[in-house]
Amino acid sequence: MKIIQFSELIILSAILATGCAVQNDKTKVRGMGLTYNAEITTDQHGNYISAVEAAPLAGRKGGAESYAMENATKYCNNKNKTVKIIKNQTKSHLLVNGVAKLTFTCI
Repeated sequence: MKIIQFSELIILSAILATGCAVQNDKTKVRGMGLTYNAEITTDQHGNYISAVEAAPLAGRKGGAESYAMENATKYCNNKNKTVKIIKNQTKSHLLVNGVAKLTFTCI
């Protein structure tokens, strides 16, 4: 019994120590889950990057993609421009959460 409790503690500690796959500048409740949103940044080519991690109840990979696009659209709309997607990448984090990284420009 103590071995099981110890192994559960080790697993929980490992999960908590890994943190988010994206810079967590803003946490939002979407659907019934959480999303971790990074502020829009620029890459070395002058393009913008929108990154979001979404829990399963927030849509996982599909949710992360949708919220990254929503953030990019709002960013460009604030400049009175529209989004042009350059690259869209998705992956899993901790085998559970979905992560999306959208590289875009405003035209």
